Amino acid sequence: MRNSDGFGFPFGCASVVGAASLAGLLGGAERQGFSLAALGFVVLVTGVVTSVAAAAGTGVIAWSVHSGFAVGTLGELQFTAETGVAAVVFFGATATGAVAGAARRGRWLQRATTIATTVVKEPPTFKVSTFRAPST
Repeated sequence: MRNSDGFGFPFGCASVVGAASLAGLLGGAERQGFSLAALGFVVLVTGVVTSVAAAAGTGVIAWSVHSGFAVGTLGELQFTAETGVAAVVFFGATATGAVAGAARRGRWLQRATTIATTVVKEPPTFKVSTFRAPST
């Protein structure tokens, strides 16, 4: 299931809003680690099923929601050590999701196979008769 129609970023944004709302209902404002884990999971899944750009944008939105509503109040962004950790978590989730998505789609395997077949079309063969002893 790869979303190649350009709806990856809206998918990610809607997922972030849904996950943040659910985390908030389950006490995510008091336990910010729960909100961070839920939003990190959304960013990871977005990276697997969409493009890297959509996952990166989703990570920025997830950080903004986490910083503004789980750590801060009323949507005011907070730039603290905790939100720095959240930025690192979302970056890691984006990178991991992108790598997992590329591996799942088989792009790396396909590219490696193409390179291997291009570089070595036929294995080199050596004939004994081609090597001559130096004449004296």
